[in-house]
Amino acid sequence: MATNNREKLYKLFWGVVLGGFFGFVLLTSPWVWSVFNSGRTLPDLESADLEIGRHVFVASNCATCHQTPGQNDDTLLGGGRAQETAFGVFHMPNISPDPKNGIGNWTLEQFDRAVREGVGPGGVWPDGKNLYPAFPYTSYKHLSGEDVRNLYAYMMSLPPVENAVPHHELKFPYNMRRGVGLWRLAFLDGKRDLPASIPAGVDTDQYIRGAYLVEGAGHCAECHSPRGFMGDVVNDLRYGGGPSADGITHVANITPSEVGIGYWSVAAIANYLKTGVNPIGRASDGDMAKVIENTSQLPFEDLQAMALYLKHIPAVDKAAPGMPEPNWTDQLVMLPQTVEVRADMPTSPASEIRQGSTVAVVATKNAWLDAGHVGGAQPEEGKLLGGALATVLQQDGDRIQVLLKGWQQVDAPSVVYQAQGQRVMMAVLGDAAAEAAQRGAEVVDEETEQVWAPVELSLWTDSAELHTDRQALWDYSQVAYQRACAACHVLSQPANFTANQWIGTMRSMKRFTSLTDDQYRLMLSYLQNHSRDLNTQSGGL
Repeated sequence: MATNNREKLYKLFWGVVLGGFFGFVLLTSPWVWSVFNSGRTLPDLESADLEIGRHVFVASNCATCHQTPGQNDDTLLGGGRAQETAFGVFHMPNISPDPKNGIGNWTLEQFDRAVREGVGPGGVWPDGKNLYPAFPYTSYKHLSGEDVRNLYAYMMSLPPVENAVPHHELKFPYNMRRGVGLWRLAFLDGKRDLPASIPAGVDTDQYIRGAYLVEGAGHCAECHSPRGFMGDVVNDLRYGGGPSADGITHVANITPSEVGIGYWSVAAIANYLKTGVNPIGRASDGDMAKVIENTSQLPFEDLQAMALYLKHIPAVDKAAPGMPEPNWTDQLVMLPQTVEVRADMPTSPASEIRQGSTVAVVATKNAWLDAGHVGGAQPEEGKLLGGALATVLQQDGDRIQVLLKGWQQVDAPSVVYQAQGQRVMMAVLGDAAAEAAQRGAEVVDEETEQVWAPVELSLWTDSAELHTDRQALWDYSQVAYQRACAACHVLSQPANFTANQWIGTMRSMKRFTSLTDDQYRLMLSYLQNHSRDLNTQSGGL
């Protein structure tokens, strides 16, 4: 009897396992999605128009993601750009006509299925390979068959690029590509018609054209909308802005709301899409600057149509992080006081600072040539600035001697910079300390003809306001940057400026922030170290 019961349990267990397996295979199959959504028609490839194909290519921002990094030719679509997201790292694929690494062997029908249905050819199963919705087929579903045909013909006329792109590096369970089939069933409705209704008093043809470009080719909602935990666009907050894919910056609310772009006119929106300059004179940056490179190539009547449509989408009252909600009453409302007497900045305990270790300066510190002067009445002979790196030479109680290495302009011996030609300040020196500094061979900067020299200097200070992990300072500064700047701006990418440009940019805004001098100094160092002409990834040289 016991044996029979055990056999029944085994059969039940394996029945459940096999049933679950085949159920998963069935529900995730692209064919199942096709059963519930009508097929799409395609015109003959022979009548394709390459000029219109180029138009669709630009409107769809294809090169923004798939252009080969390190060059400015938007017809070289070798892919390779890495996009960090909450789900992992996506590596943008090669979509050039290269038959081995790109899409050179795809038919028009396969291309159309990928663009409008999110299913690529190949894969383990014969029903196709589910594509991740990082590829915005939830918007491209609105493209007409003619535009897909013309886009295909144009892309197949471009140069093939032999670039093998690595596989995506996604977290579990998102690395199970087959599971995307469930996502498609839930969030890809297959509907193509736009728009549902047309506002009164607008040009119907222009509005419909704008809806087609914004909702379809331009896929604006994909970036400018917040997403749910499954990566789906939250429809009630569509175009209301949200975190960027990498979670570092914030994407703007572009609805006609008080906290969006409600004060922009249709003409101002169209002008922005053409020039990248908004109504208050601020230029686009980050990924939006790359989008403007594409929209600026479109006919201006298309930009006017897009602007008209955006001016009439539902307003979403969703402020950016740090931005106060508008005061809709006639009462005076005081904003909460956010300035603290002393900023809470990250520091390492004195016990972690040892001889031979590298330390990063957190807040401005006084320094002397003689250990006996530390903490005494003797005026400081130098100051170490936030973000500077130094090596601990020796310790005497709470006093430490550090070695500072950097660069100086020969005619400005009172300042130590982190790098030649870059004004990332590490320390300022009095006359005695400047005299004690040891300088190496002079170097003439080819671009500026300034004379620079490497410099070393040992100074005594105390063990407070230091950190043994510089990355901790950059993490702190990144958050401060987000909170301070997002109150008024959509955050720019730090690497949009050079190290020297950040000085003037930050200085002009200092009076508008509640940052202490030490917070400001550290945030400036963070931005300079992550600028495009320094090591933007590791944040240090």
